Amino acid sequence: MSHPDSLWRRLAPAHVLAGRPDFRIDPDRKGRATLYSDLRPRIPGFDGILAGLVTLPELSAVIAAGEPDACHLACELICLGDPVDRTVSDFSEQAYRAWYADIARAEIDPFRHYVEHGVKEQRRTLASLRDMRHRGLRKYDPDLPTCLIAVHELSRTGAPVVALDLAREAAATHNVVIAALRGGALLETFLEHVCDLVLTDQPLEVMSHFKDERFAKFDFAILNSVESYAYTPFLVANEIPFAAYIHEYADYTFPVFKSTFTSLFADLLIFSSDHVRQSWAGRLRDVDFDIDRDTMILPQREGAVGRCPPERIREARVRISALIGRDCAQLRLVCGAGHLQWRKGTDIFAMAAQICAARDPETVFLWIGDGLNPEDMEFGVWMTYHLRQIGAGRPEGNLFLLPAGPAYPDVLAASDAMFVSSRLDPLPNVVFDALDAGCRVVLFEGASGFGDAVYRRSGHVETVEYGNPAAAAEALLALPRKTGTAGAAQPAGGLLFARIRRALFDRLAAQRHFVRGASDIDAPLLFPRPEQAAFRILEREKMQRYGRRRVWRDLAEVEETLAASDNWVHRALRLAPYATVADSSDLPPFALHVHAFYTDDLAADVRSHRAFRLARRIVITTDNERKASEIRTRMGAEGLYPEVILVPNRGRDILPFMQLFLPGGPAGKDEIWCHLHQKKSLATSDSGDVWRAFLLRILLGDGAALSDAVGHLRDPGVGLVAPFDPYHVPWDASRALLPRFAPRLPGPLPDNPLLFPVGNMFWVRAGVVRAMNDLFGPSYPWPNEPIANDGTEFHLVERLWPTMAARCGLGSVFVHKLDQKRV
Repeated sequence: MSHPDSLWRRLAPAHVLAGRPDFRIDPDRKGRATLYSDLRPRIPGFDGILAGLVTLPELSAVIAAGEPDACHLACELICLGDPVDRTVSDFSEQAYRAWYADIARAEIDPFRHYVEHGVKEQRRTLASLRDMRHRGLRKYDPDLPTCLIAVHELSRTGAPVVALDLAREAAATHNVVIAALRGGALLETFLEHVCDLVLTDQPLEVMSHFKDERFAKFDFAILNSVESYAYTPFLVANEIPFAAYIHEYADYTFPVFKSTFTSLFADLLIFSSDHVRQSWAGRLRDVDFDIDRDTMILPQREGAVGRCPPERIREARVRISALIGRDCAQLRLVCGAGHLQWRKGTDIFAMAAQICAARDPETVFLWIGDGLNPEDMEFGVWMTYHLRQIGAGRPEGNLFLLPAGPAYPDVLAASDAMFVSSRLDPLPNVVFDALDAGCRVVLFEGASGFGDAVYRRSGHVETVEYGNPAAAAEALLALPRKTGTAGAAQPAGGLLFARIRRALFDRLAAQRHFVRGASDIDAPLLFPRPEQAAFRILEREKMQRYGRRRVWRDLAEVEETLAASDNWVHRALRLAPYATVADSSDLPPFALHVHAFYTDDLAADVRSHRAFRLARRIVITTDNERKASEIRTRMGAEGLYPEVILVPNRGRDILPFMQLFLPGGPAGKDEIWCHLHQKKSLATSDSGDVWRAFLLRILLGDGAALSDAVGHLRDPGVGLVAPFDPYHVPWDASRALLPRFAPRLPGPLPDNPLLFPVGNMFWVRAGVVRAMNDLFGPSYPWPNEPIANDGTEFHLVERLWPTMAARCGLGSVFVHKLDQKRV
């Protein structure tokens, strides 16, 4: 028997061999020909493609030796699919389908597509995964638990340095795998402490295809920083418990879904300071997160003060003097460190130096860090000019800048104090370094986690009024000078990994509520693709296990939640099933308003919805005469003649509607209105078009039948009717605006709105709109376009419609149609 035949018998599954003992013949194909005999004559260099794919050494050897039928064997083994293909080659039909949804949807044979087209298109194979992996220097031990530590990058900055400390500590008791979205200068240092290191920004698509033992079972994971949120789908899909160690403030964590996904799916959120946790409070409440139960504060390390011997201070000052051209032996040195930018407050650091120049010429400010680009219009141009105007870098001056590098230890040893001029900076590692070097630290109140008591316990950390360089200057000049302390520096505290691991497993052990199985509402968060239905079940199970919410479980949950609330707004909300109107003669007369900033879908909407032809009035607002003329032409072609009103491009779609109801406005005496818009939702993506169709179907019906949504307004006690949205959408960034308007309302606003017209299309009574106008007043300074994606008054208005209805003594009805696709 030839070597290819023995390989076939060893590698092909038994059920294949039973019907196909010879790989050169395929009884399931026409004429018993094989795929190889079909493809080889038609694909130039086909044998070379196969040879390039093969990874099994024995198979590569027979191909290299020119063994007859070796490439034939390789082709037939690969086309057997999983797991044979990945065993012998870099091709995996399973991975190819996962990576290329177009192939999966078209139900094309993956291997055939790859050799016919994918090679030329440079589509991915398993070979690309090897480039993402870096073997660590630690040997994998199957008897040890395995931990995955994820970090956004491997640079020499805050979170990566913390991740390195975690990996270094964990390596003593665990197999450690590091996963990062991108590399950096610390990569080689990480490899000293780990079994494996993976660089990918698509962990679900990539890491699921690593089949070796170290990736087979992670006992737990640590997401180190919210920027590692991209690993959440991989962890949820593989049911890996994880803690997220959060260093970032919510104030600058955008897009918001980073914090949303982290909050929804982490088994435990651990914050490096209470100040950081406070900034997350609103976002956690947005997903019904139990802050007391599922968060904890775990200081990165204690704020202990190290020892810096007098001789070390003297040596450092000699070297710093040589670098800046000024004798520093008797000066007070104040240092700052980090990337030069607005967030680090480098401009404020310079202002403090200016203030001190007149008060104490013997105080010198020294910043060490990179990032000043004199061609950068966001910061560098202005900071460079600022520094030039105040004489930074002149030997007779008091402000000097050094690039990041080997001078850093000398800067800290020589300095009496560090001024942390950051506007918002959670726990910059430079402060720990400064404390280790015996420096005192001055920072702004409310600008850093170092304001927490645990870090101020040392007595070497002082806070001053936020953003006030004069207050900082006074505090710095009042500090005692650093004289040095004999003896070696104290080692930094450790065991952070052990504390995170213990806290995570304590939380898992305390869990008493578990959920299994699909829920009635299949709305995706992490897993939008149709073939990811099993993963969507897992994501909903995990949310429900902890009582967190971004998708409603079912209609019963909505009704139970409303019934359990005693809030005056919630008591006025109810659900109703979608229905169509058989006889429109008993419907109340109604008017339609459409804000048509975009006009291209308007004619299609009219043709698709009978409601336009039943409306007593159609009012369309747009922002210029060209669009107005186009609207009249398109609507006229449909036999409809709307009132077209020109309005400024301000207030998205909702301000043009609200202003119809100002005193003497075009709304007149019409009582019932449907507000629609032509806004290109979700950046005109396919899902945005689907969402808009969802809203219109529930509100209007279709071309043959009218939705009974307007029928609910037969009841004089109903003021608002809107589609029920399967997503539980909270106040989000609008929460920050609530204190401005809450005192004008008859009762407290709920912690979450629960239901409102998501998408801002609805049926409403005129009195409710007038109540909304009254809330803001006739001269309200509405923001101008362009506006942020969330958090403006217009986003708040969307959420307040049920509140305004309740203020008018009216209820709000939310119409559900769960079989209508939402995304």
